[in-house]
Amino acid sequence: MQSDQTKWNLRYQENPFPNQPLDLLKQYITRIQPQKNLKALDIACGMGRNSRFMRDYGFYVESVDISNFAIHSLQNEHNIHAFCEDLDTFKIPPHHYDLICNSYFLERRLFPFIREGLKKGGILVFETFARSEIESYNAFVQDSNHLLHKNELLHAFLNLEILFYEETLIPHIKDSTFALVARLVGKAT
Repeated sequence: MQSDQTKWNLRYQENPFPNQPLDLLKQYITRIQPQKNLKALDIACGMGRNSRFMRDYGFYVESVDISNFAIHSLQNEHNIHAFCEDLDTFKIPPHHYDLICNSYFLERRLFPFIREGLKKGGILVFETFARSEIESYNAFVQDSNHLLHKNELLHAFLNLEILFYEETLIPHIKDSTFALVARLVGKAT
């Protein structure tokens, strides 16, 4: 069986990934007042599209991914500390981040640590695939354990002030298929 690191290294090397940050991130990052020493966490950062955007907005970004290939692409980037770690065992320090971004990665074990990792007033932007009753809308994910259930993301973060939530279809980059995603923005109170 192929290791997670090998699998993701191959995916990043062989497939084009979007280079634009999440639309939700672009929209809601403005809710955080620009100031000194803003810290952000990019969970499963991939090739760094969201990390670079947060950095350019003024954050010091900690970017974590299991792929050493992806992490290598972020090395020597100003105000980005990129490190390779298995997210199955990753720990998030409490009350540490002004912004946490989780983009197209699902590790339910992290939900309480994500909530606790936000400083008061901190923002969470979370977007990933969800399970659809229409089988073809589950096409992006091979393992159904990596799909959220209906309203699962919303319920996981109800202790945050929910600024935005939806489950919607998005088009695939390469063809005309669609996938169901859940999108959430929450604020720590």
